Amino acid sequence: MTPDSDAIISIHPRYANAILDGAKTVELRRRIPTVSIGTRLWIYATRPVGAVIGMATVERIVRGQPADIWSEFGDQAGIDRVNFDAYFDGAEEAIVLILANARRSAEYVEIEQLRLLREGFHPPQVMMAITSHEAQQLHRLAGSAEDRFIHP
Repeated sequence: MTPDSDAIISIHPRYANAILDGAKTVELRRRIPTVSIGTRLWIYATRPVGAVIGMATVERIVRGQPADIWSEFGDQAGIDRVNFDAYFDGAEEAIVLILANARRSAEYVEIEQLRLLREGFHPPQVMMAITSHEAQQLHRLAGSAEDRFIHP
């Protein structure tokens, strides 16, 4: 993905809401498809929510050993050390997406609506790129003007 591109990222509702509330400023991953600084991430809250509930921008990407990542970003991750260690158990690398401009959408975009944007849409396991046309449609469904997005 290139800067100013768009992608949908699947995140557990607890963590998705923490990002959109401003309590969690980084997203931790064991693996991640190619994503660039400047990519707009549409945050899909997994079941039981099953909807795009907001967005954030990738400000920086950091890769490192899990222990080092915990030391630097643990207080921003919205997770305790026990769960962090369990998540990265056996992983040689941890990936951190540092997020900026997180904002909740005025309207949730449910999976049925997402399937109108892309036939056969299934929530991504991790992340999936979307076209600029799909992003425009998502923006329209979530709130047509930037000021319709709710800032924490």
